[in-house]
Amino acid sequence: MKNLLLFALAVLVAAGTTFALDIVIDAQKDDFYNTLTGPDDGWIHIPHTANNDNGNWGIHDDENDLSANFWCAWDETYFYWFEEVWDEYVTCINGTTYNNDCLELKFDPDPTKGAPASGSGIFAINISALDTFDTDGPVTGIDNMYPGGNSALTGHGVYTRGVDYEKTLTALGYNIEGRLPWEHIYFTSDSRGPVLAQVGEIFGMAIMNHENDGSGSAPTREGSIQWASHMRDAVWNDTSLLGKVTFLEGNKLKMSTENYITGMDTNLVDYQPVAQAVETQPLLPLQYELAQNYPNPFNPMTTIEFSLPTQALVTLKVYDILGNEVAELVNGIVTAGTHAVAFDGADLSSGIYFYKLNNGHQILTNKMMLVK
Repeated sequence: MKNLLLFALAVLVAAGTTFALDIVIDAQKDDFYNTLTGPDDGWIHIPHTANNDNGNWGIHDDENDLSANFWCAWDETYFYWFEEVWDEYVTCINGTTYNNDCLELKFDPDPTKGAPASGSGIFAINISALDTFDTDGPVTGIDNMYPGGNSALTGHGVYTRGVDYEKTLTALGYNIEGRLPWEHIYFTSDSRGPVLAQVGEIFGMAIMNHENDGSGSAPTREGSIQWASHMRDAVWNDTSLLGKVTFLEGNKLKMSTENYITGMDTNLVDYQPVAQAVETQPLLPLQYELAQNYPNPFNPMTTIEFSLPTQALVTLKVYDILGNEVAELVNGIVTAGTHAVAFDGADLSSGIYFYKLNNGHQILTNKMMLVK
């Protein structure tokens, strides 16, 4: 009897039967995504050349400037995704959400209905790369999985961080992971959807990543990369521009840049993933550290090293023994890794000084001695 049950299970697995997925929403890549091979089963690479037509964007320098890998999967309850974004400068410095580094997902819940009779027909969610405690930028520029299109879902309280979505800074940029109940992917004014999550069924989708590198006197969005049927920014309100996603067995999804409604595909970008550089990422510190300066005692120059496990907004300041600030060595976003900063005490008197590293979550302090 046991052998018969094992044989039946083996047949089900071989047939690719869809099961409830045990995916943890923690902004770390789950093992299931490692089984995906390309667009035909739910993994695409969005290169730095996949620019849309909104404005006179400057060409992204390379993959490190802005590119992404996007994996997706499904079960009968949820649409799952994990995105790894390469962005060498992650910011939230604009009061408008789509003018900051963020991910936008656009859905057509039921393209088999044809063009919408009322409204855009698009259900959308937006997620900023940073959260309110990651940045000193305007909080109005933060989106935490904000839904649009379904009037039953309003505001930022619909989804919970750590349960429905998660995000984290990395050495290469940032990761965003999430899940969406299929019943939420619905457009109210056209009574469109919700998505029918069954093998062989389809839905429309577009993926957009926006970038703001903080240049100019009034920093705004500098570029976007996307996956869609057409490379137009108007994917946010036009179902005829979205790509097509087909439900496959084994919890997998086929991603095609052909639009179901029009049958057209004007997108010439190659989204086939290439060998990932995950294995070549630099070895990162495991925790925040503030090292003892060297030399110590010093006169008048010394070096201060600090380590960050993830990119962070940090300050590094020097204080005298009375608590007065005498120098600000760092104030801004610093990438993950170990960094060294020179301090010149030529204008200070001999004595004990303290230097403090503040990453927004904790303050690390060390003391040093200047001897003249």
